[in-house]
Amino acid sequence: MQLKLKSAMQPQHPCESLKSVSQEPLEEERQGSPAARETHHFDNSRYTEADESTLVTSAPSVDSGWESSSQEKISSSIWSARQEDSQSLLSSYNAFAPAFQQSSTPKQEERLIFDANKLSLRDEENTTTSLQKALNQDNDQKAAAAQRSSSPLSRASTASTIPGLAPAFSGSTSQYSQSNFSSQQSFSQKKKIAMRTASSAMPAGPPPGFLSPITTSVTRQESLDTNSFDGGSTGNNRRRHQRQRQKKKHNYYALNSSVNSVDTVDTTESEALKLLMKPSISDSLDVTNGSFSMASSKTPLMSGVARPILPQQPPQWDNVTIESEDDDDLEPRDKKQDWLQRMNKRLQETPIGELDPSATPLSAIMNAWAKTKSSQGASMVEMWLNRAQQEYDAGNRKVIPTTKMYTMAVDAWAKSGEGGAAATRAEAILQHMNSLHQKGHENLRPTTGIFNAVINAWARSREKIAPVRAEQILDWMHKLHKNGNIDIRPDKYTFNTVIHAWAKNGGKDSAGKAQQLLNTMHRMHKEGNTLAKPDTITYNVVINAWAKSGGRGSATEAEKLLDKMHTLHKNGDPDIKPNVVTYGAVIDAHAKSGERGAAARADALLADMIQQHQSDPFLNGDLGPNTYVFNTVINCWAKSKEQDAASKAEEMLVAMGRLHASGIPNLKPDAFTYTAVIDAWAKSGYRGAATRADQLLDKMEAKYQAGDSDLKPNTFTYNAVINALAKSGEPGAAARAERVLQNMVNRHRSGNDDVKPTTINFNTVLDAWAKSGGGRSAAERAEEILEWMDRLNKNGNHEVRPDTITFNAVLDAWARSGDRMAPRRAEQILDHMDELYRAGNNGVKPDTYTYNTLINAWAKSGEKGAAGRAEHVLSVMEKRYRDGDNDFKPNTRTHTSVIDAWAKSGEQGAAKRAEQILKGMQNLYEKTRDPDVKPNVHTANAVCNACAFTKIERDRADALAIAFRVFDWINTQEDMQADAYTYTILLSVCSNLLPRENRATRYAHARTFFERCCQSGHVNDYVLRKLRQTVTEEEYRTLIDHRTDISSLPRSWTCNARNNNSSSNRHNNRGGNRNRRRK
Repeated sequence: MQLKLKSAMQPQHPCESLKSVSQEPLEEERQGSPAARETHHFDNSRYTEADESTLVTSAPSVDSGWESSSQEKISSSIWSARQEDSQSLLSSYNAFAPAFQQSSTPKQEERLIFDANKLSLRDEENTTTSLQKALNQDNDQKAAAAQRSSSPLSRASTASTIPGLAPAFSGSTSQYSQSNFSSQQSFSQKKKIAMRTASSAMPAGPPPGFLSPITTSVTRQESLDTNSFDGGSTGNNRRRHQRQRQKKKHNYYALNSSVNSVDTVDTTESEALKLLMKPSISDSLDVTNGSFSMASSKTPLMSGVARPILPQQPPQWDNVTIESEDDDDLEPRDKKQDWLQRMNKRLQETPIGELDPSATPLSAIMNAWAKTKSSQGASMVEMWLNRAQQEYDAGNRKVIPTTKMYTMAVDAWAKSGEGGAAATRAEAILQHMNSLHQKGHENLRPTTGIFNAVINAWARSREKIAPVRAEQILDWMHKLHKNGNIDIRPDKYTFNTVIHAWAKNGGKDSAGKAQQLLNTMHRMHKEGNTLAKPDTITYNVVINAWAKSGGRGSATEAEKLLDKMHTLHKNGDPDIKPNVVTYGAVIDAHAKSGERGAAARADALLADMIQQHQSDPFLNGDLGPNTYVFNTVINCWAKSKEQDAASKAEEMLVAMGRLHASGIPNLKPDAFTYTAVIDAWAKSGYRGAATRADQLLDKMEAKYQAGDSDLKPNTFTYNAVINALAKSGEPGAAARAERVLQNMVNRHRSGNDDVKPTTINFNTVLDAWAKSGGGRSAAERAEEILEWMDRLNKNGNHEVRPDTITFNAVLDAWARSGDRMAPRRAEQILDHMDELYRAGNNGVKPDTYTYNTLINAWAKSGEKGAAGRAEHVLSVMEKRYRDGDNDFKPNTRTHTSVIDAWAKSGEQGAAKRAEQILKGMQNLYEKTRDPDVKPNVHTANAVCNACAFTKIERDRADALAIAFRVFDWINTQEDMQADAYTYTILLSVCSNLLPRENRATRYAHARTFFERCCQSGHVNDYVLRKLRQTVTEEEYRTLIDHRTDISSLPRSWTCNARNNNSSSNRHNNRGGNRNRRRK
């Protein structure tokens, strides 16, 4: 593409600078809007509270084993379901493939669906093949078992499969019969083997999505282990020791390109998963078709919750019959709305003083409007309340305003969703009611209920003052009660709502306030106020307050409350008992704490909860694991900085899928589960992590298209994948991120409101192109995406509007392109931003980052006069900042970039000019104490770099002196320390500026710098390489004490170096270093 560039100083039409970009439409516009293909509806709401329903997760007795018919029935049902899925996918694929392959220009949406169907078909073929093998193996085992004696140990050997799945042991049957079932082994050894979780009929393999660190082929390993094995086979011991040796190595995992590994589980270190995947020792339970039942009566259990003895009554609506002559064809909601409108019309037609409540039921009408939970409904409730008061004031004693009516009005505003305005209105109604009561209206005596409703309105408002105002109303209740109003007394609902308001506010101070209120409740209960006794909900809300506070110590406080709940319950308090919500909140506190080891602690808490539930599924039915609590643990791993956090998160995803398939419906993975795992990969920094995230998205889309509405990808899912790709730095990542973005746009255009692309998505893709290393083509592609955004915005999608960050990303793409015309094109774009801003578009106003990027473009250009041009941009910024615009304030990076431009210029006096800019920064900081302009070690390094690459002979002596002065200045700064790059540059100064024939001087300075580098622990490969270039080989060996390479150097020499090139450091630091460079 040829760019028609104008002079940067020439005036332009506001759109001309971007008109020069190719106007060729993008692929998605040439294709047109695809037809809507999605028919499944999914409510994309994130979890806010746990599902209280649980299932009994105990498994059958190991000694009793499984009945052959049960195994055969379960295996056959899974096999039949898989066959049906495969046939359905095959038919869909065969019908779609010919038309797709004949099309010369297939649409992108068709390509995505075609690939997804093909992928799903391949998954199903692999899975059904594994199922067939499992069934054949199962038949062989049953035939062999029939020939063996029916000893208890033989029966126990078949009972170690996950409930609902057919056994599929790794290894041969003979190996098990010879080594594991030897008659010389003790019963405890047999029990350990029987307790082992066998792999299911799904394909077995390594940790999900991984290849072996040594080979590139998938390594088959054992399934989830729950115990170590004494007396096991030599092969098993050898594999276990091999895994332990590999664990000690600093290897990272390269990712598998196949999505099939999502359906596999490898050995796990998670105690929670071990408990769930392990059958329970219980003689009183049997398993049939994956559901648990009593062995004697075969009556299904109800997850620890008693089944009601009577059927539920049909919903009643205040005994009011809604009648209409023409509403036979209306839906119930439409009938209700029609009735309310007719009642409103009747109210308007009835004169004040003549309203008959028998014909116009006020309470029923107000209650119906209140249940709409809208601002209109709240306004209507208040209108009817006012009319009731008018009727009473007019002498109509058939209509008497009551406390209940006022409470309904307050509650309607509380649930209207109008925030602070609703809370203010609710409080005004309470104040009005209280004033009427003081004037003699005995029917309007305030009660605890209406005060609670007002507090609830403030708690729901999300206003900053909400918790303070809620607590003030609580204090008001205390005063009224002390003054003799026995109808007003704070109860546990009052306190719980105020605590909830503090929890929503967030922060450590808010959590402390919630804790104080809990302590107050305990004190009041001891003083005799039984209504204020705290319960499980109280503790859960306080724990949630600690979880939302974040920071160090919050998780510890949350666990203290959990322990206190256990203690109180054991001491006989029936109202306080931890449930799954309690554990979920404590786990969430760990997830948000940012502390090291938080994820492992979360897993341990999950294991503790599961163990309690399995110990007594009836008494602890409210501790049954569900999707919510698993998602919380997965989210904890996603936020963790542990090395294997992403693989642990995906391991839990895989376990959830298997446990759900085995008959636990509450553990079904959903969109949040997948999104959290994708986010974990995005943050992992591993090579191939972005590919894995992309594969998981493909897996979600394929399953959703196959009918699983819970796995409908949403905006958060696509955001996570785009971020993973953008941050990965992998070849082709930018194009793949753009493909995901294109998919988002297509889905939103086809009517999918759960997927809504925003400016942030586009900016992330632009950043990926800027950092892709694609040169000029990447910069041009970034401009095309900017034009695409502008077209979408002008066509009505106002969520996609180019902003300053958008333009900055395009500028950055040009600055990194290495093209000789890059700085001039960057200047044109900046001038265009300025014109758009002056024309009234405040969203694209240039800022400090914009100008810094332009300076960086000049610094990297190598063009003659680039340093002077960069300094001119700095002067423009300084002038606009002096004129009062803080958005153009030069900062440390600005000055450092100008110094860098001088360092790369090779011009005469470059080192002197660099030092002058540094001194100017020093003087400015000493005068203003402004941290934004304080020079740092990077600034000093840039000056030393200008000295090291001085090419003018007469400048060499001055450059050498300047470099030494700068190093001395660094050593005088208490908050600054030379780094590895500083010493590398100083050794370059010695190598380039000191005459080679003056060996003694070169060696003396080189030794001084190297010894200081060793003392500070910044020795790395670059320092050693530059040292070797500066001194002779003999001197070099003397300085490093005749060691061979950097791995043999003392740890104190290298402890603070980031970029050693040894294999272990490359593997451990690749992700971290890349993330640090991008900050």
